[in-house]
Amino acid sequence: MAEVDLYAPIKLFLSGQGYVVKGEIDACDVVAVRGTEPPVVVELKLQLNLALILQAVDRLAISNTVYIAFRIGKGHSASWRSRTKQVTSLLRRLGIGLLTVSTKGKVVAVLDPAPYRPRANGDRKQR
Repeated sequence: MAEVDLYAPIKLFLSGQGYVVKGEIDACDVVAVRGTEPPVVVELKLQLNLALILQAVDRLAISNTVYIAFRIGKGHSASWRSRTKQVTSLLRRLGIGLLTVSTKGKVVAVLDPAPYRPRANGDRKQR
């Protein structure tokens, strides 16, 4: 399995939403455009790791709609299985979306990118 094997399911997923999808545009793994909307950038890796998150943070200079995508399933991304809640919380704070790709090629949008809005914690504020 190689990183390029993730491209086809991601392209199919985005094309199904009306995007024109291209791979390897400048430093971006996947760029999708629909009409006059800003581009959607997707960074691909076989496993969730810090390098993938750092790449996505760099791509925020290009577009506000940035996703990371990685393979899930047996033998893939143990850090995702063990730390799902912490990872989604971190990505939410960074304003980065998350797509997962199953071993059968099914893509799931786990988190859409959005500006971070922390919830007020009354007890913590009071202390």
